[in-house]
Amino acid sequence: MKSLPDSSFGEGVFVAIFAGASILGVCFLLRPDIERLRQQPASTIRGWFFTNPIGQAAILYVAAAAVMVAAPKASLLPAFLAQCAFSMLSAWSAARARRWWPAAALAVVCWIILFGALAGTAEALTPRGFGEGAMIFLLPMEGFPALLAISGIAWWARRRPQSKHPDDSAPLTPTLSRGERE
Repeated sequence: MKSLPDSSFGEGVFVAIFAGASILGVCFLLRPDIERLRQQPASTIRGWFFTNPIGQAAILYVAAAAVMVAAPKASLLPAFLAQCAFSMLSAWSAARARRWWPAAALAVVCWIILFGALAGTAEALTPRGFGEGAMIFLLPMEGFPALLAISGIAWWARRRPQSKHPDDSAPLTPTLSRGERE
């Protein structure tokens, strides 16, 4: 539409391709959950919203958007807090998931979409834009990959098979009894 200076047709195509790829990724990663949720009661579905990155992102966006609309001058703060909360919650959910890789991939896709939605909403509601105030988003940008890596390590440590032999935990060097030491 060339509504912005220096915008081109290619930008619109790139945004459309990125949005389509994100939607396909979310659908692909969500398919097993949707199949499993069809057979569950409503209470399980409510719990899914708090344990799945898509549900977490939706709840946090709605809550942050409500606060942003109520206080447009301070719309950057709820967006920042929601993005930080999502970074922590999604990493925690990935660490507790049965399979870490799909949960982490879904968390990354949802993080990107939530970031764009929160920043866009905050920018639209702020009277003169937030300019350098957007630097506050560097904390969740830099913290999320670290939290996700820590969740992967925690998942791996929790899933690592335990030793089958009880003597494997014994020290390698023989211990001397009291009589042998003297």
